[in-house]
Amino acid sequence: MRSLKVIPALSLACLVAGPGWARSQEPPPSPAEPAPPSAQAPAPTPVKIHPGVIELGRDVFLPHLYQDTKASFTSRESLIGLALGGFATAAISFQDQKIDDYWEAEDPIGDWSEIGDQWGAGFFQPAVVVGMYGWSRWTKNQELATNAEVLAEALILQGLTINLMKPLVGRERPDHSDKLSFPSGHTGNAFAFAAVVDDRYGHKWGIPLFALAAFTGLTRMEDRAHWASDVAFGATLGTVIGYAVSKNHDDYPYQKAWRRKQKTQITLLPLLPSPGDDRTGIMISMPVR
Repeated sequence: MRSLKVIPALSLACLVAGPGWARSQEPPPSPAEPAPPSAQAPAPTPVKIHPGVIELGRDVFLPHLYQDTKASFTSRESLIGLALGGFATAAISFQDQKIDDYWEAEDPIGDWSEIGDQWGAGFFQPAVVVGMYGWSRWTKNQELATNAEVLAEALILQGLTINLMKPLVGRERPDHSDKLSFPSGHTGNAFAFAAVVDDRYGHKWGIPLFALAAFTGLTRMEDRAHWASDVAFGATLGTVIGYAVSKNHDDYPYQKAWRRKQKTQITLLPLLPSPGDDRTGIMISMPVR
């Protein structure tokens, strides 16, 4: 009888322990199911720094030159800079002959003047700009491409301005070679380049380039190619235009405002007669921006 009582007890113990034991065991591994095919990620859009050459000139470069011209000769900062430079040029002009006599007699720079002559001649700066832009296309560097464009626009604008002024003023050079003395183009090139670099890359690059620009102006007086006032106003124009172009440039994105303009869409809708009114017509719908 005692053994008969043990059997129900063992059975009850198995029933109680069974669920806990089942929970403590890891479930048998289910057969591997094939993973659903993942959607293939779309290929990244290739970086396009600029549109094609024709579109770049027509839709980016020329409109920028127009904006640069307005900023250089109508903004408050530019007008103040031109006015101050004009007053300084006028004051220096009274000493032009005395300063020229000093350069002719003393020749303080000597053969070193060749450095300033070459830097301001209009060959090195365009070469730097072309190199910057070419490297930006190769490395897909948008910022470098923008800075190269700004430098090109500043050099072109100040070059056009100075070369339009020269025949209009008709001032004779100190060496009597021609009457294209005022203002100094070499000096304008050097100062425009320095102003853009200073605004874009900071004083650590700008100050040395401004020093080189000032040296360029001195070499033009050393060569007796310009009067001191020619150099002063060339420096004024280069600095004002360089800063104005750089500070007012529309850098990003390259989808410019004039490219975002949508075509005006005109919709014609017929007006059907209503009950009791046999009149018909046409409704014209046009968006207003």
